Amino acid sequence: MALIAPLLVGIFVLLASVVAPAHDALVTVGRDRLHVETIGESGPTVVFEAGLGNDTTTWKSVAGPIAAFARVVLYDRVGLGQSSQLKDTRAAITADEVASRLHALLAAADIHPPYILVGHSLGGLYMQMFARKYPMEVSGIVLLESSSTEAPSELKTRAKLVPGTAAYLEEEGVAESNRQVRNAGPFPNVPLAVIAATDHGPYFREWEPTLMRLQQQLASLSPQGSLIVAQGSGHDVQLDRPETVIEAVRRIAAAAQAKR
Repeated sequence: MALIAPLLVGIFVLLASVVAPAHDALVTVGRDRLHVETIGESGPTVVFEAGLGNDTTTWKSVAGPIAAFARVVLYDRVGLGQSSQLKDTRAAITADEVASRLHALLAAADIHPPYILVGHSLGGLYMQMFARKYPMEVSGIVLLESSSTEAPSELKTRAKLVPGTAAYLEEEGVAESNRQVRNAGPFPNVPLAVIAATDHGPYFREWEPTLMRLQQQLASLSPQGSLIVAQGSGHDVQLDRPETVIEAVRRIAAAAQAKR
């Protein structure tokens, strides 16, 4: 019996990714061309925001299964994946800029609210900004190991980033992004799930209590917030524990639908 459950999960993931229709497009937003992919055609609209320097491929383990009960929207930020290259390789990228561009992309692609927002790591901070800027368009939020405006500066990425790349400029903009999110409007009172990992590797072992505390604080942003602990998972929960992410989105989607 122990082997049956993982086998069934694997079959479900495969079938969901095959059955759900997918559509790719390049959409013009201002001076940029943004790659957007939609999977599935019914259910609530779930918009995904990847972490620092990541593109749509980070969601490969969860997009198909979620598209079985929702309309999945994936996209690449400027300078990442299949979107156009950065026009300015010196200016820091900030949360307000990312949220505004995503909002314009959704409108240009004819993808209408309400949205369930899913953000990982720095993408979680960007989704916090989107929710505060456009609260009436948001019906639910799932944050995966999200960046926090309260995080100590020592917790920035340990990776060596190449100057001028999107990842480098996103990292350069973190301090300003934190300020923007703190000064934006109130966080909406919507269903919220915060997923926290427990194993961030040897470099962050001493920081584990702080990291968990930050995730607990994020879960309190909404009166409808809850914390989900992904035991044994690393920072990339969507890859290490995809089933946890799928079920969290399913639960938030159900809660959002119940309130309509």
